[in-house]
Amino acid sequence: MDTEYKDDDLVYIDPNKRVVIGMVEWDKNGNAKKLEMKEVVDPEKGEKKRFRKGKRYYPWGTYKTMKKIHKLEGKEKEPDKHQTLEEAMEMAQKEPFWD
Repeated sequence: MDTEYKDDDLVYIDPNKRVVIGMVEWDKNGNAKKLEMKEVVDPEKGEKKRFRKGKRYYPWGTYKTMKKIHKLEGKEKEPDKHQTLEEAMEMAQKEPFWD
């Protein structure tokens, strides 16, 4: 999947929607600015909710890390390792432990 972000770009993400919000912004002291979550849509009811206690902020990190942790691009499928019974029996006779 082609994206506009490189693996080492620092990005904010929305973990509920699994999308990138944008590039991380920096303040004048060189610290990352906190991007506040204002409300959340309840996926079961479809209604918006405000947070009860305190403020919540969008997580940020490298695009590579965020796409693995929050599955931004979906799970990558592993190639199938299916063998026929004949192939498996032949391999088992040659080697007792195999993949």
